[in-house]
Amino acid sequence: MKRILAITLAAIFGIEASAQINFPPTEHYLIGQSDIDRAEALLDTPLKKAVKYPNPSKGARWFPDASLGLFMHWGIHSMLGAQPSWAMINHYRYNGGYKSKELYYGQALGFNPEFPADKYLTAAREAGFNYAVLTTRHHDGYCLWPSKYGIGTKQFMGGRDLIKEYVEACRRAGLRVGLYYSPRDWLYPGTYDERHFDANTRSQVEGIKDPVLREKEYVRMLGYVMAQIEELLTNYDKIDILWLDGMDMIGVTDHHNDKIYAWIRSLQPDIVVNDRWHNIVDPDNPDGTSVRVGDFTTPFECRKPTYSPSEWWEHCHIWTCGGGGWGYDKTGTFRPMSWFFDEYVASRSLGGNFLPNASPDGNGEMHPNFYRQTDSLKAWMSHSAESLNGAGPTPGAPQQRSAHHKGEESLVRPPPAVIQRPGQRPHQQKAQVRHPPENRRTNPL
Repeated sequence: MKRILAITLAAIFGIEASAQINFPPTEHYLIGQSDIDRAEALLDTPLKKAVKYPNPSKGARWFPDASLGLFMHWGIHSMLGAQPSWAMINHYRYNGGYKSKELYYGQALGFNPEFPADKYLTAAREAGFNYAVLTTRHHDGYCLWPSKYGIGTKQFMGGRDLIKEYVEACRRAGLRVGLYYSPRDWLYPGTYDERHFDANTRSQVEGIKDPVLREKEYVRMLGYVMAQIEELLTNYDKIDILWLDGMDMIGVTDHHNDKIYAWIRSLQPDIVVNDRWHNIVDPDNPDGTSVRVGDFTTPFECRKPTYSPSEWWEHCHIWTCGGGGWGYDKTGTFRPMSWFFDEYVASRSLGGNFLPNASPDGNGEMHPNFYRQTDSLKAWMSHSAESLNGAGPTPGAPQQRSAHHKGEESLVRPPPAVIQRPGQRPHQQKAQVRHPPENRRTNPL
């Protein structure tokens, strides 16, 4: 099996078939000295002033009233309808169906999507979504833009820039632009070995024991991560949200949060950044692994909000439930609109934004059922949008989930748990209370 894997990866990554240990080829991760020096200087230089959260810039103040965003996990995993990255962890209960590294990374050879993003981003905007967040690189390391480091469209798609296409489509649709980026990269040399890809042996991975060497390698890895973040924040003009998902190196405890956020703001002064620079969140530990630092917090991953955790916050969940987890659901099974509104109301009544996830397929297209959902949402928004969009918790009643406050007016308009059939007028609707399936957290992001 190892030899088959090595031969296949040789074809994919252009390495010798005998190089079974060097997965992936290190030539894609030769970090330039200038990038390493910049990372080292960032860590060694004291901050001139304290970093304030949330971002005090006037250009960032849109976020708490944004109300509704669209999350999209997309990449080579979409060809399979597989859980992003985590599908490669054998024996992991949240992998959504195990996929070998050979099969998973082999999808890079056929991934060359049409990516008609205008169609569904416009549908989302018309349905009341105000921002979108797309995965630029998940933990699997595959970049959707031609980064100078790592693997991605530079090696497999002739340098095509899918992030540029997405950003431009967002702007045409009138959506604010959000970019998801995982500082973790499971392809980064020396960070993970074969034991990492099996849930039964992941805990055995020890990392670099020598503290001096570990610090040196951490600075090198930080140089790589900073270089990619710089590309994302300087190549596409204004970016509204950076959605991070966990800087990680075994044995490293200080990830210099404030310095990283200050540096990010130096590139995009009005940007809003979440709390996951190194706060690793998983289904078994939804509170994460560290103190929440960021412009907005994200403690309610795949669980209904029960309190207001911070001044700005966001609730993300999986909109589909037929397979694929955060990735593409080949069955196109969406949770009922009653579920959608229940989660949406829970977020807005406590002052947070709701970020449901619906992911495109391998061709970059949404399942047809996505448009049925947005049509239903658009119809409801046409008469009741003000009860949720831009509304916040009623002063003095932060736990009153049906009350929403906007200006001097309290709006108590809980959305009906009904589904409007195409062609039906409101008075023709047959009330159908749809109970959502079990609220299972299928996987960390």
